[in-house]
Amino acid sequence: MPASLLSRSLAVAAIAGLTLAGCARPDEPVEEVAESEPVVEETVEEVVEVPRHPLTGEEVSVGSVTGPAVMAKIDHENRPYVNLHRADIVIQQLIPQNGTRYLAVFHSDVPDQVGYVRSFRPHDLYMASPFQGLLASSGMFALVVPFWEDTSDAGVRNYVWDYRTADDRDLWSTVDKNYAMASSVLFAASDAQAANTALEPPQQYFSYVSDPAEASAASGQDISQFITYFSESATNNYVTSVWEWNGSTGLFEKTFINGDPVEVESGEQLAVTNLVSISVEHDDFVGQPTARLLNGAGSAWVASGGKVIEADWEGGALTEPISLTVGGEPVVLAPGKTWFMIFPGDASTARTAAWGGPGSVFYE
Repeated sequence: MPASLLSRSLAVAAIAGLTLAGCARPDEPVEEVAESEPVVEETVEEVVEVPRHPLTGEEVSVGSVTGPAVMAKIDHENRPYVNLHRADIVIQQLIPQNGTRYLAVFHSDVPDQVGYVRSFRPHDLYMASPFQGLLASSGMFALVVPFWEDTSDAGVRNYVWDYRTADDRDLWSTVDKNYAMASSVLFAASDAQAANTALEPPQQYFSYVSDPAEASAASGQDISQFITYFSESATNNYVTSVWEWNGSTGLFEKTFINGDPVEVESGEQLAVTNLVSISVEHDDFVGQPTARLLNGAGSAWVASGGKVIEADWEGGALTEPISLTVGGEPVVLAPGKTWFMIFPGDASTARTAAWGGPGSVFYE
């Protein structure tokens, strides 16, 4: 390469070097890389749902809800009642001859004996099937047998005084040992449950909250008395269910029309936390009022904590509980025992003299 050309090349390279060096001026700020902030992990507390009894809503220990519910048809007239106060739910239903009977449901506290046990009625099929478990009755009319058989098909194991066998004879007794007197029959509830431990516990029937102050009725009207009339001609204690609010105990107490307390054999007052009363259309099956609960609907009244609200009820399939709602929202009860009254509505198909017409609810 000629000397002149080499000199020019070196000069250009030197100028380029100076230009590049000039790009990194010391007076220009140097962009700093921001340090990443430490990641703070949020601690999410796991909400552990407290197990509650399906028929009372009361808190129970894990794994303690076992074995089937034990149901018994109980005579309204033959008093004093034997351990009726220990039932989780009692369903009061209309029967002919201007009277009522009880379907008592035991599970959280199953006594050794319950009574006095009476006959199976057609609408026991619809009232007992959602609880599954065991059902004790004294017998039934021949025409009612298909309803009783359907109860078995629905998953209920039936024990019947009139059909007792060597396998279950020890579960039955009478107070006077007169086996002809059905009105004196007692059923060994706890022994029956112990013999059927493989059966599943009952499903939840009503919805509950843990705090009574949050029950749906807490927003309702203050009351001191709640009465369900099972017919419009109700004039006796057998077709009238009277309850007085006791603010000291926080319970509704069952009384007779004259105000006397209704007591059980032990001398304890019949008292419950919740009252539920629903108007249900009834059909007439050979003179037997039969509540139309399947896929039915109607008006309801729910009371707890000395207050009452009006609500709606709706029935579903045979083994499904009814649902209670207010304005489309589920009704929730306070934890405790519930007395459930089912009376004939205005549109019931039959109006026989034995029925006495539609029922109603009164409170003040």
